[in-house]
Amino acid sequence: MKKAFLLLFAGIMATSCSQQKTIIYPQTEKTNVVDTYFDTEVPDPYRWLENDTSAATAAWVEAQNRITNDYLSRIPFRNALLNRITELTDYEKRGAPFKKHGKYYFYKNDGLQNQSVLYMQDTSDGEARVFLDPNKLSDDGTVALTGISFSNDGKYIAYTVSRSGSDWREIYVIDIATGELQDDHIQWAKFTGASWRGNGFYYSAYDAPGKGSAYSSMNENHKIYYHTLGQPQSNDKLVYQNTKYPKRFYTASVSEDEKVLFISESGEGHGNALYIEDPKKNTFVQLADNMDYDHYPIEVIGNTIYFFTNNGAPKYRLMTADISKPIFKDWKDLVPESDIVLSNAQVIDNKFFLVYEKDASNRAYVYDLNGKELHEITLPSLGSVDFSGDKDEKDCYFTFASFITPGTIYKYDTD
Repeated sequence: MKKAFLLLFAGIMATSCSQQKTIIYPQTEKTNVVDTYFDTEVPDPYRWLENDTSAATAAWVEAQNRITNDYLSRIPFRNALLNRITELTDYEKRGAPFKKHGKYYFYKNDGLQNQSVLYMQDTSDGEARVFLDPNKLSDDGTVALTGISFSNDGKYIAYTVSRSGSDWREIYVIDIATGELQDDHIQWAKFTGASWRGNGFYYSAYDAPGKGSAYSSMNENHKIYYHTLGQPQSNDKLVYQNTKYPKRFYTASVSEDEKVLFISESGEGHGNALYIEDPKKNTFVQLADNMDYDHYPIEVIGNTIYFFTNNGAPKYRLMTADISKPIFKDWKDLVPESDIVLSNAQVIDNKFFLVYEKDASNRAYVYDLNGKELHEITLPSLGSVDFSGDKDEKDCYFTFASFITPGTIYKYDTD
């Protein structure tokens, strides 16, 4: 044992010694920049590095990378480690199926693809064909698929992409029947998806930044627009903005029947304020104003709005409101707060599937729309669960995983 330890120690020392080389770091220029706050001087000598488009900053980054890459390239076991990690991650990965307008979709990664591919099936056990391969969105792999949204008539899908890891989003539209990319192209969107209504969708965006400042300027005045299919972005209709709070964020969501438009306001506190459209008055009514809490509409069924919130319930609860009296003071408990945390709620086959957190593990329950518990779903063991399904569809799937169980997809009988 002692001999083995000495050999291991000698090996480590040999490796360490082979790495010994004096690193000469490039000198970083200091400038005489000083701000004064409440009569206190605060020096900021490296502020020039905040200009990420300047030639000086680019040269500094290049010099730093040169030193780093030289050091990493001399680690003797680096390639062996990379090869082993690559070998261990080279296996097929699939997401749970989801049904939209009579078709089944799922994501799959063959093993080492940069991004999972979206597949389509005519039936749950039918032949799968590629619907959208994000790996082909760019030649160098720098364009990432960040979200999809189906139109409520089942004709189109809008998808959002990010370029080079940016927060900026672009939105494109595909005709589902033909698979053809449409002419629609939205730019300078951020913190948004596409919320469909009628012959178009809502999205959130900022004004186009000035040349060379797309990644360094401060974003202000987040706005919600409505885009009509087939029209240029310049024709999009401004739906909502709040110039009183230029640094807050605003996103739109539409009920499945397209009768109700919600706007969520965030950026101050840990939660969101919530508004609802009043089409008769062409304005928006505030439902909840305390941005220290979450107020999320889950579904609108008939004249009832179902909410997921921690306002007045730190461990979260489900509440309802009549669409004619939707302000928070008129919300009523549907599933009251429990002694364990409610972490997710969704409607599948007109039943609530609720996921709770207990002892660092998920517990799943099914409730009816009146808030009555029907039963607990028996999970394979302690772990985490994620459900997939739609309000009016019986097809329900869930993915289960734990520290000792790889991600496994199950089909659940909602009856």
